[in-house]
Amino acid sequence: MQEIDDLIHKNQTLRSRLERLSDVSLRITESLDLDTVLQEVVDGARALTSAQYGALAVFDALGRVEKFITSGITEEARQRMGSLPKGLGLLGYLNEIREPLRLSDIAEHERSVGFPNNHPAMKTFLGAPVRHLGEPVGNIYLTEKTGNEEFTPEDEEILVMFASQAATAIGNAVRYRDEQRARSEIEIERLRLDTLVNESPVGVLVVDAATRKVVSVNEEAERIIGIPSIPGTDLEKYQDITLYRRRDGGEYTMEERPLTRALDYGEAVRAEEILLDNPQGGTVTTLISATPIRSEDGNITSAVAIIQDLTPREELERLRSEFIGMVSHELRSPLAAIKGSASTVLDATTPFDAAESRQYFRIINHQADRMQHLISSLLDITRIEAGVLSISPESARPLELVDEGKNTFLRSMGRHNIEVDVPGNLPNVTADIRRIAQVLNNLLTNAAKYSPSSSPIIIAAAQDPNRPAIIFSVIDDGTGIREDQLPHLFKKFSRADEGSERAAGDGLGLAICKGIVEAHEGRIWAESDGEGHGARFSFTLPIAEEADVSNEPDFGQKNDARIAKVGERTRILTVDDEPRTLRNLRNVLTGAGYIQMGTGDPDEAMQMVNLEAPHIILLDLILPGSHGFDLMKRIREVSNAPIIFLSAHNAEEDIVKAFQIGADDYVVKPFSPAELLARIEATLRKRAAQGQVAMLRPYQRLDLRIDYARRLVTMSERKVHMTATEYKLLLELSTSHGSAVSHEDLLLRVWGQSEESGKSTLVRSYIKRLRGKLGDDTNNPKYIFTEPQVGYRMPAA
Repeated sequence: MQEIDDLIHKNQTLRSRLERLSDVSLRITESLDLDTVLQEVVDGARALTSAQYGALAVFDALGRVEKFITSGITEEARQRMGSLPKGLGLLGYLNEIREPLRLSDIAEHERSVGFPNNHPAMKTFLGAPVRHLGEPVGNIYLTEKTGNEEFTPEDEEILVMFASQAATAIGNAVRYRDEQRARSEIEIERLRLDTLVNESPVGVLVVDAATRKVVSVNEEAERIIGIPSIPGTDLEKYQDITLYRRRDGGEYTMEERPLTRALDYGEAVRAEEILLDNPQGGTVTTLISATPIRSEDGNITSAVAIIQDLTPREELERLRSEFIGMVSHELRSPLAAIKGSASTVLDATTPFDAAESRQYFRIINHQADRMQHLISSLLDITRIEAGVLSISPESARPLELVDEGKNTFLRSMGRHNIEVDVPGNLPNVTADIRRIAQVLNNLLTNAAKYSPSSSPIIIAAAQDPNRPAIIFSVIDDGTGIREDQLPHLFKKFSRADEGSERAAGDGLGLAICKGIVEAHEGRIWAESDGEGHGARFSFTLPIAEEADVSNEPDFGQKNDARIAKVGERTRILTVDDEPRTLRNLRNVLTGAGYIQMGTGDPDEAMQMVNLEAPHIILLDLILPGSHGFDLMKRIREVSNAPIIFLSAHNAEEDIVKAFQIGADDYVVKPFSPAELLARIEATLRKRAAQGQVAMLRPYQRLDLRIDYARRLVTMSERKVHMTATEYKLLLELSTSHGSAVSHEDLLLRVWGQSEESGKSTLVRSYIKRLRGKLGDDTNNPKYIFTEPQVGYRMPAA
């Protein structure tokens, strides 16, 4: 009887276990989400074996732990346990033996390496591998059977059975995940392809071979064909409403059209030029290719047509023809004038007098300038379109830019009266002075072309209220611009009043202006109230970050009487190729009591230097056929008169070079009469003082000796080569020995510049060079000492 009872109990126990195994197995197959399945597996293993803790390690393709799912451990406890297990101890051992493992005490096993910090206490252990189709998927780990009992063989047996069911569930979930990923990737790729096709600059049209319905049409194809796409539309509808023509006017039959040939005959049509007459009455020149798409068995399943609009190419060809014609005309005219003038002089039977010859050479020179301007414009527009237009931006005063542009225009024979409306307190802008002068000159030239010579042209500047920029405007009272022309003015070869005589020109000026302004991160636009109401061209330049005009000196005050006394009987030679500048200089200098001589010809200037022996020379930096630096070198060969450069260029390299080659001062245009006269007076005083310096006793300290009379610097009786500026700096410091000389004083005495000009780095740079030549250590100086927040000092001799 007892045996029967035991057998019944075992059967009931087995049935109970099988029912629980069935229930748990059903739960792990209810979902195909991998994370959910994994958690259900480890939870089910615990439930089947009455384990307190459980874990499931899932491996990647290389056998490394990819996921580690726990059960019976709180999230906080899991976080305290740290990173995934490395599989070096007992967990790795189970992976090696690939069979179930049951232990009454984990610590007694030879591969036990203990648990990490904050790990729950564990003693009994049961583990089983999870394998799917013979390949390892992971391992199930169970610890601490409820009631402090050991895991039984029955627990091991049911866990092995469950692991087999779990392997299938995990395999299905992994396969489902991979399929979903593949579908997602396919969908993403399809969307990417659809976007690529729809945004393609060529038209794409796809037709299904079986139904002959259009299954895909991108936006460009819709635009070219002239009808919106409707999914499932028959190909014949597209064919019927669009007329296909050849260049000679002949029509394509249905059988001759590219898509029909691809679908019906499997022909691949390559780049066939076809004229399409769309329903709106327009004609588009196209290049059409059609390709059949075949299945693996060779049957045609669909066909793809690629349609390229050749209108832009035709427009480019038209512009190219216009361009060649324009260049030919623009170059032919000056060449004819040059050839005619040269032939007239050379073929003359009797010699021309000097005035007649000079006039012919003026014609040749003017026409050569026209050719050079055209070539420069072509090079600029090419650089702009290639994105390689180079600019050298620097901080510049708006009034300086306007004056440079105005002078450039006037030097090119501009006849209009130019009025300037630029407040003096505007902040500096970041600009390439030469390039912005080119923009202003182009805009002034354009304004002059469409304005009567009696009306003034205004150059204005004001601060942009909406952004940190200055707005420059060129305003004329000319013929005005139609509203429909405004959007096209800054395109190549576009001209207002097309066809009139005044529209003559290369058509590149405004396009070049746009490229230059945009290279400065500015914008340019045109405004007009219509024909007969003039025009306003405006552009912006960004404000320089360091600009601060609050402390700009006021040059409005005059001191003519004091300057006139100093300048009595002093001869001043002015060399500038701008007639208005020469006239203004003459008025200022003669009014101050100086004797003024002026010329714009470098060779004539040399003659005046030799014959008149001027006491001081005012020299422009840019001269016809020469550079101010080159002329200065020629002057220095015959005269030691002080030279002051007058230039609109305030680039630091130009200023530094001027002083390096021996200039006495450098004045940046525009300047006031008071500023110029003050600088002339300072230069004359400096020259007088140099004569007094020559009478001073030499400066001697340690190995350094400065002989002022001989302008000789020696170290240990060896001559130290000094540039003119280096010697001036050393002179100012040594003649003030024992006292500190400020940065501001050095800038004024050596370079003739004020602290506001932002050139204090010049002083530091030259001090460093002086110290290098004297072998002076900055950290332990012997000759030149730095006075913090003040300047520099040389010790008493």
